[in-house]
Amino acid sequence: MKAFGFRLETLLHLRELAKDKAIAEYGLAVAQKEAAGKALDEAKDALRNLREEISIRRSVGFSGDDQETFNRSLVLAKEGIVDFNAKLEEARRIELAKRDMYLQADSSYKSLLKLKEKKREEHIERETKKEEIELENIIGSRFVFNQASSH
Repeated sequence: MKAFGFRLETLLHLRELAKDKAIAEYGLAVAQKEAAGKALDEAKDALRNLREEISIRRSVGFSGDDQETFNRSLVLAKEGIVDFNAKLEEARRIELAKRDMYLQADSSYKSLLKLKEKKREEHIERETKKEEIELENIIGSRFVFNQASSH
């Protein structure tokens, strides 16, 4: 039986590499989204802590200078939360885009892999039929030879 050779093996290998690269990029995007979410949570915690500190200071007594400093800190903390929200949304968009790229690369790879398997099965079937025909020819020629030699 002749060995099976897939002419698109190089393309299959390139698609596998593209799929592997895409999943690595998708994993990185997921990690970046999680980091952005963690940074947002930390900013929210910092704002909560700042509000608690202001509440405690108000119960004890608050000077005007301290009030202005805390107000600026509150504004900065709120602006930081807005920035972290924007970064988180951008990270989510990037993650979705990278996921779509991975799914496309994976689909492309799998379709070529299915084609290879189909071609391999066709090759085996074709080669098996060739062998069967050759065996029938050998058996037929022996039968003719045996009949010719017996007469």
